[in-house]
Amino acid sequence: EDKTITMPVIALRGMTVLPKMMIHFDISRSKSIAAVEKAMIGDQKVCLVTQKNSEEADPGIDELYQVGCVALIKQLVKIPNNVVRVMVEGLERVELLGLDSEEPMLVGEIEGLTESDDSLDCVTRQAMVRILKEKLEEYGRENPRMLKEVFPNLMMVTDLGELLDQIAIQLPWDYKSRQQVLECVLLEERYETVMGNLLTEIEITRVKREIQGRVKENVDKNQ
Repeated sequence: EDKTITMPVIALRGMTVLPKMMIHFDISRSKSIAAVEKAMIGDQKVCLVTQKNSEEADPGIDELYQVGCVALIKQLVKIPNNVVRVMVEGLERVELLGLDSEEPMLVGEIEGLTESDDSLDCVTRQAMVRILKEKLEEYGRENPRMLKEVFPNLMMVTDLGELLDQIAIQLPWDYKSRQQVLECVLLEERYETVMGNLLTEIEITRVKREIQGRVKENVDKNQ
């Protein structure tokens, strides 16, 4: 059975969209606007793939990451200077197999990537969820504002795959870190990626606070 489908593609600059992620962004390139207009005529779905180099004006398939996200267009607003503001909700991971870059838009041949957790039993998944939440609490102690604004929602998530994605969505990670998470179809691999980023962020925050503390101490001594 052929599971590949074709749909309009938007190349994103400096941004990666994950499943269940709600985000709005502006588009101005004619191919991107044409892709959105095509999607709105049909099922309102578009494939979002991130550019490897955000400066590339007209990227081909080699300039795009292979794994992207199908998204549902929730809202579309035309604003001045031929710019369209789009709000989307990420739906599922997909692999970009081919790209037709003929005018007037990008059209991709894509295939869905099914989340696989066959190697993880129920107890292991529950243990991973608990460890993640413990590390989130540790991160929250270093970042009190995040603890108040973001963590209550994260703590309510019980599914491992969703929690891993939501951590990447809710924490202020750059698009390259989110792209790494997007590309991890295997839950075990995604867990290692998210946990690695989380531990690094905790350590960076601690070191930053220690440096700031020493600087303040030296300033106080010299006053």
